[in-house]
Amino acid sequence: MQSLLGFLQTYETLIYIFLGVAFLLYALRSAQAYRRLQDAIFGLERQHAEQRFRRNVWGMGLAFLAALVVFSLVTYVAPYRSAVLLPTPTANVLATPGTGTLQATLLPQETPTPIPPPTINPKGCVPGKVEITQPQNGKTISGEVNIEGSALIPNFGFYKVDIAPVNQALFLTIFASHTPVKENALVAKWDTATIPPGDYVLQLVVVDNQGKALAPCRIRIHIAPPS
Repeated sequence: MQSLLGFLQTYETLIYIFLGVAFLLYALRSAQAYRRLQDAIFGLERQHAEQRFRRNVWGMGLAFLAALVVFSLVTYVAPYRSAVLLPTPTANVLATPGTGTLQATLLPQETPTPIPPPTINPKGCVPGKVEITQPQNGKTISGEVNIEGSALIPNFGFYKVDIAPVNQALFLTIFASHTPVKENALVAKWDTATIPPGDYVLQLVVVDNQGKALAPCRIRIHIAPPS
């Protein structure tokens, strides 16, 4: 499923062009078949013209339906599929010393490079362009909430909303959209119960149609357990 969504996101424009051309061809053939149906005199001729007209109308409908499915998958399904639960540490049973005489032998392991904490730069938040207005910086949230603000720049491409623990800049996307937003909901009804309680950094990233990302707008929030 994830590979299919990735393919659709990569070739979304080409798919729309292909389906648009197919729709126009079927529409042209439908018009021709309709004119022949109107001019048909004999029963067999009318029957053939009617069958051809129906086939082309079905082709138009299928092309439109395919475009609608691609749009829905890319706009609504793909962003939610990209939302991944934050990793939680897992105990290493073999690395825990036992009380008996038998001890586990561990292979040497490289020490992982620590991930630096995310920085919060107020200059990244530009009112009316790249901005998170709700929740406010430092606010505690729980349950279902709306993330509101603006994602509206010249040559707009898309925006995404990410979250990361305050102690490491491991940002994970919770939502993305190709639709610009002006002082409205960036993410509607986000269920914070999918994220472990704690302190986090929430960021809005807006990208233009050339793939250039502006400086992120970041705020700090605290997620409380659902009441």
